[in-house]
Amino acid sequence: MDRMFEQMRARMWGTSDFHGEPRSGTSAQNGGTHVDLKEHDGEFVLVADLPGFEKEEIEIAFTDDALTIAAKHEVTGEDFTRARELSERVTMPKSVEKDGIEATYRNGVLEVRLPIVEEETDDGDRIEISD
Repeated sequence: MDRMFEQMRARMWGTSDFHGEPRSGTSAQNGGTHVDLKEHDGEFVLVADLPGFEKEEIEIAFTDDALTIAAKHEVTGEDFTRARELSERVTMPKSVEKDGIEATYRNGVLEVRLPIVEEETDDGDRIEISD
């Protein structure tokens, strides 16, 4: 059910193609969060605008070929509590090297670099045909 809603959301916000697969070089805005995914120099670069969050309030995970970003910011005063929460999930269109993923967060902008796994082409060994 979650996957179905994710695909519907991705189609609505333009981050996927007709079959629900993410497109490289696309961006979307959902609930005030702008997310941009591009392929560049053998890696995917995901940039997400997350203003108002501290680095410690952001969690990033990579599972099942998808990057999940979750953030929660809460301010409590004497008479009030304000909270802002968001969650984004972006499926990668190609295989990613999990151990090489790097993330930085500066001035409200999260940047995640995900190296693409080079697919080896195996043409096989040539077999001679005898007479």
